[in-house]
Amino acid sequence: MAAIHLLLALGLAAFAKALTPLGVVVAFALVYVVLRTSGDLFGTRRYVTRLELGTTFLLWFIAEIFKASIDVARLVLGRRVDARPAVVAIRLQRADDRLATVIGCLLTLTPGTLALDYDPASGVLYVHALDAGSAAEIEEGVRNIEGRLLAWMDAERLPAKGSAS
Repeated sequence: MAAIHLLLALGLAAFAKALTPLGVVVAFALVYVVLRTSGDLFGTRRYVTRLELGTTFLLWFIAEIFKASIDVARLVLGRRVDARPAVVAIRLQRADDRLATVIGCLLTLTPGTLALDYDPASGVLYVHALDAGSAAEIEEGVRNIEGRLLAWMDAERLPAKGSAS
């Protein structure tokens, strides 16, 4: 479905003679609006939901990276270095190696955190935090990432329109 969406957007942009990056983005948005407002007429409800959740996750994660960058900069550039590093063991909601890998990569991309190890047998992810107020605070951050990521991934499992939930 994503390929069809992109092809429709490219076709619309070419038709409008706007094959620039901005023109393609505008066309992509217009096709999205049509798919969103059509209900489930073309069987696109799951795709549109995944697109919305993915976009929301991406924007949220970019904002989190900026916030973490500011926190690390304050810590490093401050007159007093008052860092409280910690390693926290966090049991993931779903013991899945692929999910743990994605969460570990996202944590490592976030300044001030680093995924150290994952134990597939127990589903525990070990996270190093540069400045940990408490283990619960670090776990809350990981749970936030995990919850948003699972919502995005599980959108494919939404019941089809008209089926029993």
